[in-house]
Amino acid sequence: MRIAAAIVAAVVTMGAAGAETPASLSAAWAADWSGKKLDHMMGLYAADPVFLPTSGERWEGARIIRKNFASGLAQFTADLHLHSVRSESSGTLAYDSGTYDETVMPVKAGKPMHVKGNYLFVFTRERGTWRIREQTFTEYDAGKL
Repeated sequence: MRIAAAIVAAVVTMGAAGAETPASLSAAWAADWSGKKLDHMMGLYAADPVFLPTSGERWEGARIIRKNFASGLAQFTADLHLHSVRSESSGTLAYDSGTYDETVMPVKAGKPMHVKGNYLFVFTRERGTWRIREQTFTEYDAGKL
C-alpha cells in the first residue's frame, strides 16, 4: 500500500512540475519565433486563432497566420524576449501579458532594428492543453518596422 501511495505521489508531483502555464507557453512561442520553428510554433495555436500585428490588421485562422509568419521569418531573423507581468487563468480561459524587447535583423543586408512594446496572449483550453486563441503586440515606436 505504501509503495502504491508513493508512486501516485510521484506521478502527481511530476505532472504538476511539468504543467504548462500561459506564461511558459508565451515563452515557448517566443523561443520558436526566434528559432524560426514555424511548425512547432503553429502547433501552439487553438483551432481558430487570431493574430493582431502591430500594423493593425486582423489575421484570422491558422492558414493566414502561417503564411504571414513564413513571410516575416524569410525576411528577418529575430531575437525576441518576453517579460511576463501578469498571467492568470479561470476555467477554460487564460491570459499572459507583459513587455517585450526584440532585435530584428534583415536576412539580406541591413541594420538591426531594436523593438520594444507590450504583448497579450489569450489562451483557451482544448482537450486539456492550453492553446493560443488570440495574440497581439504593440510597439513603443511603430515607425521602425
